[in-house]
Amino acid sequence: MKAAKEQSQFKPNQSQFTGISGACTVGLLIDPAKRLFVLLVLWMMLTPVTASAARGARIWEPVTWAFRNPTCSVNPFDLVVKAVFTHASSGRKIRTELFYDEGDIWKLLFTGTHTGLWSFVTESADPELNGLKGQIDVHPNPGVPGFMTKYGSKWGRMGIERAFVPQYVMYRDPPAFYRNPGRIDGDIREFFVEHGFNGFHIVVVCRWFDLDKQRSNEIDSDSPNPDPRTFEALELLIAKVHAAGGVVHIWAWGDQQRRMTPKKWGLNGEVDRRLQRYICARLGPLPGWSMSYGFDLQEWVDADDLRTWHQYMHAHLGWFHFLGGRAPEMTRIYDGLDYSSYQQHRPDYDVYVKAIDQCPEKPTFLEDRFRVRKGVYPKKDYDFDMTRRGLWHSTMAGGAANIWGNLLDPRADGMSHRYPNKNQILTWSRFWKDRFAKELVRDNSLTDGRCLKVPGELEIFYKEDTDSIRMDLSELSGVIRGIAVDTRSSYREIELEILRAGPGQLFRAPGRSDWAVVVQTVSRSE
Repeated sequence: MKAAKEQSQFKPNQSQFTGISGACTVGLLIDPAKRLFVLLVLWMMLTPVTASAARGARIWEPVTWAFRNPTCSVNPFDLVVKAVFTHASSGRKIRTELFYDEGDIWKLLFTGTHTGLWSFVTESADPELNGLKGQIDVHPNPGVPGFMTKYGSKWGRMGIERAFVPQYVMYRDPPAFYRNPGRIDGDIREFFVEHGFNGFHIVVVCRWFDLDKQRSNEIDSDSPNPDPRTFEALELLIAKVHAAGGVVHIWAWGDQQRRMTPKKWGLNGEVDRRLQRYICARLGPLPGWSMSYGFDLQEWVDADDLRTWHQYMHAHLGWFHFLGGRAPEMTRIYDGLDYSSYQQHRPDYDVYVKAIDQCPEKPTFLEDRFRVRKGVYPKKDYDFDMTRRGLWHSTMAGGAANIWGNLLDPRADGMSHRYPNKNQILTWSRFWKDRFAKELVRDNSLTDGRCLKVPGELEIFYKEDTDSIRMDLSELSGVIRGIAVDTRSSYREIELEILRAGPGQLFRAPGRSDWAVVVQTVSRSE
């Protein structure tokens, strides 16, 4: 008789359930009075396991089932167990896979994208994990962002249906936050709440195979498996960042010169694809992350390599995540990736505009790391004023993503230091909160600076080193309201009292600085 399959479900509910499945031949002398009971037991044994219904989860909230499989005789990371989730009311399907955790435990992770009842069934060549069934009732979760999405050239979030501009700060290497939730909480408080960044950028490289090793030449195995410790660390980071409303951007690999790639085992070969399946099964259901294949890609991959990786990953991801790869200057190695990514040194407003306009159907990422350093790379390194202006340039251009870091005194774990001008970064964040609408378009004809507008509703102006901004407000009508913000200071709104919806309007600033002005129509009740 096959061993019982012990299953548990958690996140968010700590409900537990057990079952038995399999087939066996039983020869017993039984009392007729017990025949009905024995037949019932045999029926239960021959019926695929059905996981008990959980009390439910909320939309965008991952749920996990755990299953025992003590008879696996192959590499557990190579055992393929597929699961199909079906939404009862719409028939929508999400296809994913179980992943091996530890011991004799396999796990199934799921995140509901629509409210209502979802049910699943598994399929595998291993009879212990074949035909497992379960269900989860998904409830509303208003105001919580879900998976990343796009609105034309803008980055966006499902759930809240809003556009945003990803501004990542360089984060720690995985060993530095492995099983350390308090450290992540403190970093979120520092860089999200007190600075105003909205994401962490992390580099994994060969830590996929060993949490403590960055380079392929440090790993002796000819066929390494994924390291569950690395994934446990990433799960914790992604979950906490998502709970804070932010996002995580992952660089899967580095460059071949430093042996931070899977090339030793063959690009898209057996080892690489084993890892790719594991990423899709274990991280795929988690909302709020994106991934780049790596950096300096032009040195070690070609279009076919990226195409194969991209297609294989999306074939195994049950949920959409942006997959990309950085190219030098304004080139592209492979056009089929999910966002456009460029390596640019010190991009200004015009470069951001050019980058966005090259691929207006997808979001844009200027994917170098814009680091504050001295004497390292004088032609590419930033200072604090350049960082502040870069936030505004990338936003006013239409919303390109960036990676930032203060590395004046580099840390061993790769993380950015605090910024001494974090109040200015927070001013950028507070100004754009609820203002970066997916309908915004550029129209610099309305000003002697830069302008984004929602036609007929909202106009946002920005100009540097000035004490005035000319504004054409003729597209607006009715009652309008305007405020100005000094982007070089802590956030403070200055009410503009004398404004009319017409051409030739002039904002006169109380002093010379980099100014932002927003003017919008308001209802008379406001």
